[in-house]
This record gives sequence, structure tokens and C-alpha cells, in this order.
Amino acid sequence: MEWDRKKFKKMFPNLYQELEGRAIPTVLDHLEVCENEEQALEIIDYFEKRGEITKEYASFLRANIKLLSYLFGTRKRGEYARRGLI
Repeated sequence: MEWDRKKFKKMFPNLYQELEGRAIPTVLDHLEVCENEEQALEIIDYFEKRGEITKEYASFLRANIKLLSYLFGTRKRGEYARRGLI
């Protein structure tokens, strides 16, 4: 079965991007830009509010924020393209 490329992209935008070899930055990618726990919690709240992560995953991240602190400051803003992310 063949699909029209534009129709497939419109119906399944995330899958289309994955198939094209580009990855969308995840919540963990955004945590790398944070400088402290307060910023990280804001990002987790934002992703949860938008429905991009589940409530369970958000609570897991909040509960383990101290363990994830090694990610803070490991990426500068705008480095997504260099790492193959859009």
C-alpha cells in the first residue's frame, strides 16, 4: 500500500519526522539547558501540562530531580540542531 507523502505527514507528523531521521527534543533534552532545580521543575510542569509526558512520568522526574541534576548545564540553548535534534 502506498501513501501520499503530504497526507502521511499531515496525519502522522511525529512519525514522519522520525522516519525522516530527525528527532524532537525530549523533556530530558530540555533539562540539560536548566541551571537549577527550579527551572527543571518548570520544564517538567510545562511538558505535563501540554500532555507531552504522562502524570506518572512527571512525578517520577520530580521525585528524582536530585539524581537528574547531573544533566543541568550540559547543553547551551540552540545546540539542538548540532546534535541532530530539531
